Amino acid sequence: MWIVASIAYGGLRTALVWRFLHQFGVNVWVFGVIELIASALYGLSSARVVTHLLARNWSELRKWGLLAVISYAAPDVYVFVSAGTLPGSYLDVLIGIVLVTAALTVIGIVGEVRRGRQKPA
Repeated sequence: MWIVASIAYGGLRTALVWRFLHQFGVNVWVFGVIELIASALYGLSSARVVTHLLARNWSELRKWGLLAVISYAAPDVYVFVSAGTLPGSYLDVLIGIVLVTAALTVIGIVGEVRRGRQKPA
């Protein structure tokens, strides 16, 4: 379910990039492909992060955590690299969205870990 939600969110992000950022040099098709692949990988890797946190499997946690961070950041890195000069307001909104979604991600993972630890063994 988490993977499907991540991909759906990626579709929304692609629509927003098409609407607001294509005029600044961001290729929506390239972004869409990066976003689709990254969303699927992020959904899987973030779920694995929770699993390995609960199991205290630190070596696997490092691997999946790195993949989660890379897949989370890849679409945004593409936007920052490919966009020409963004107006200050666009840049502020883009950075704000990245920070808010990162915070929500951390909150979600912490919540999943807490719920997982409360379940009887």
